[in-house]
Amino acid sequence: KSALAAALAARLPGAARLDWDDHETFTHQPREAVEAWLARGADPGEIAVPGLAEAIRAAAARGPALLETPFGRAHPQTAPLIDAMVWIETPRDLALARKLSALAARPGMPAEWLRGWLAAYARIVRPALEIQAARARPLADLVVDGESSPAALADLVQARFTPSG
Repeated sequence: KSALAAALAARLPGAARLDWDDHETFTHQPREAVEAWLARGADPGEIAVPGLAEAIRAAAARGPALLETPFGRAHPQTAPLIDAMVWIETPRDLALARKLSALAARPGMPAEWLRGWLAAYARIVRPALEIQAARARPLADLVVDGESSPAALADLVQARFTPSG
């Protein structure tokens, strides 16, 4: 998501990138709380994203707003603010490799935290990703191949959603 958003932002004058992760605090809860959310059916509406809707509105008033989000229109706070939604279909092994690479590249990433994340992968992360795909993917206006380069994906998105193509 980040590479595509960066590629699009570079092409769209005045575009702002907004990241769900900058607003949500849900994933900072104890694992038990996330497991309980999954057991309740994993309603995206239970995840608070303080300030995100306001940030989207403010960015959209200035130009294109590119939102990196796991739920898109499946989340009630962001759904009415999304004009076009792209789902990036990526094989799970490649998505995992990319996530691990991104986590490992963070300055000061504690090895203990990374070990905990990997230990919870089968119990929490994989089921959450399956739910995310089941709920968000059908709401997308465009599904693209995550094995393509960010530039190729940006070409597809721009051709589909911008007047100048």
